[in-house]
Amino acid sequence: MRRFLPILNVVLITLLFSSDAPGFIYREFTIQEIIDGSTNIVFGKIKSIDKRRMNAIIEVEEDLKGKKLDQIKLNIATGWYVRGSSPQKMIRLLKVDMPLIVFYQQTHTVEGLGYFDGTWYRNRTGNANGWWIFTHLCPYMARTFDGSTMEFREVIRAILAGERWVGAPENALKVLTLTGNTKAMPSDGPIPVPTNTVSYEYNAIRALRTVGDRTMAHEGTQDSSLPGLDEVEILWLGHREIAYRGYQLNEVAEKKIQAFVENGGIVIVSGQDADREEPFEIGWLAGNLNGVERKPTQEFSVTEQGQKLFAEPNEVRSGDLYIDDTWTDWDNNFQVLATSNNGKDLLIGVRKHGKGLYIITSLRNDNRYTVENNKKLIENIIHFAVNQIP
Repeated sequence: MRRFLPILNVVLITLLFSSDAPGFIYREFTIQEIIDGSTNIVFGKIKSIDKRRMNAIIEVEEDLKGKKLDQIKLNIATGWYVRGSSPQKMIRLLKVDMPLIVFYQQTHTVEGLGYFDGTWYRNRTGNANGWWIFTHLCPYMARTFDGSTMEFREVIRAILAGERWVGAPENALKVLTLTGNTKAMPSDGPIPVPTNTVSYEYNAIRALRTVGDRTMAHEGTQDSSLPGLDEVEILWLGHREIAYRGYQLNEVAEKKIQAFVENGGIVIVSGQDADREEPFEIGWLAGNLNGVERKPTQEFSVTEQGQKLFAEPNEVRSGDLYIDDTWTDWDNNFQVLATSNNGKDLLIGVRKHGKGLYIITSLRNDNRYTVENNKKLIENIIHFAVNQIP
């Protein structure tokens, strides 16, 4: 069964279901995104297939989120003829009594995603009790899940029940990312979305599935109280999640983060938003540091201690990164790996505390372009962090 990476989302899923977005789905969506974007989650089975008329009837057995329909009538003849998808291919895949799952979003129309044994498809209708129009198969969605239908049902039930790390491989290193609380650019769409949670930064982080012989598992949370922090090895505090137009963490979260590091956890801090009008608080850090407002730059210098970080597994040079607000006034317990502003500002620094450590960065990970440029160093930082774990 393919490992997958749940995270809360309520906005971007409209792009997944939307009839205004023709063609294939290319971005990797998480199961939690699909669940949270669905008004209904149907478990059912194929009751009948008419190959001459190119249609099928799905008997609805259960709806985990909304009002249960008796059946879904699927018109397959309407399907698109595009690479990897046709009405004929779809109907050949269906079998009587085959279990299915249908996620759908019901607003003024009904937009749906169906699943059976490794196959995803899109369908829609103007009336849930009428005929649903099959549009096309979605091969790229196999990255989200590609196991059996019955396995997928158990996964969905577990996620709806609030279980964490569902499907994470045994002995995987767990990375929790705090994300989704700022107006960072969404993973799809041309304008900032305040409720976006699947940021470009998080997608870059969770793209790293292995480090050496270590398997990685990823989850994201919008909850700054960081539930389940004691279950993970690495905490990534996302871009502007500590400070964005004001301080974001409370005293409980601060103490939890410090205790996490003291007990052996690794905290990676992305670039934050430092305003002259707003004092930058560091209660989450065991040490001294000051966040400062700076103009964006791409220039930096690597110290002798930082050479390995900027070379493995990816070579990263000055001019490759996007840097914004940074850090100054670090204490003597910091190991400085890279600086900007002629050595006055901290680009990457490491500070040990107890059994764990902090990795502080000034990376500007706020949109597709900056993350695309920074993702090599993001990967290097995760490799560096994993190599600190026994």
